[in-house]
Amino acid sequence: MPELPEVETVRRNLEATVVGRTIVSVRLSGKKLRDPISRQLPLRLRGRRIESVKRHGKFLLIHLDQDLTLISHLGMSGRWLFFDDSPDAMSHVHARITFKDGTELWFQDPRRFGLMRVTPTSRLARDPAIADLGPDPVATPLRGEWLFERSRGARAPIKSFLLDQKRIAGIGNIYASEILHRAGVSPRRQAGALTADEWNAVAAEIAYVLRDAIDRMGTTFSMYRTLWNEPGTYGDQLLVYDRAGEPCRRCGGVIRRIVQGQRSTFYCPRCQSVRRGRRALVIARGQSGA
Repeated sequence: MPELPEVETVRRNLEATVVGRTIVSVRLSGKKLRDPISRQLPLRLRGRRIESVKRHGKFLLIHLDQDLTLISHLGMSGRWLFFDDSPDAMSHVHARITFKDGTELWFQDPRRFGLMRVTPTSRLARDPAIADLGPDPVATPLRGEWLFERSRGARAPIKSFLLDQKRIAGIGNIYASEILHRAGVSPRRQAGALTADEWNAVAAEIAYVLRDAIDRMGTTFSMYRTLWNEPGTYGDQLLVYDRAGEPCRRCGGVIRRIVQGQRSTFYCPRCQSVRRGRRALVIARGQSGA
């Protein structure tokens, strides 16, 4: 699933490409995504001008004139693609937006877990998709003290804590594993048991990892692409994710995979033992070339 760095990359692409363009038509596939796309969506978008493209967590917020926002989530396999000229037919395209100048923006989603709907901008904060989200760690950098205070009493593993979108919006499976490895924190630890120093390390790595991944246009394993069908390049920087059985790039130990909350977690038992702290973070950065 595209996570915050991938969605932020798409947001930047859209901001540089479609802002200022006016929509003249929208064609839908008629197939259901996560929720059915309203049949009124083409009518509501027609004639609207795109004014800005924002993001909260993994949600894209395409703001149009006349108090209208198109909410988009990429789901597991969704992607936006921009074309100067209408291309040949492609499979799994569920929305084709045509602009006044003839350019087109297509939404492709083979697995159909994406989301697309329109809401009044003035009521966006109350939309069910947005209302319960926690802070966005890029828009509002997180402090270790803030995380420490909000984790008190939490019995969930720290990995699950980071993935909870109601606590922090945007971190997903890939980057949670990377953040914890660089911070030297075991993913098995209860979030409420972490010390203030450990939360400071986690907060620092949240900022570092997400920023670095955004700079490299995110991580591509299969479906994710930029607006121009380019893959992300952060995969070369991954220290533990999808590396089970391989040697740790810091200590040479064997990377392990466990399942937490029906999701794979990758970690190094040596670097991320319960007694490891800030020192593991510094060494991991130095040996990863960061």
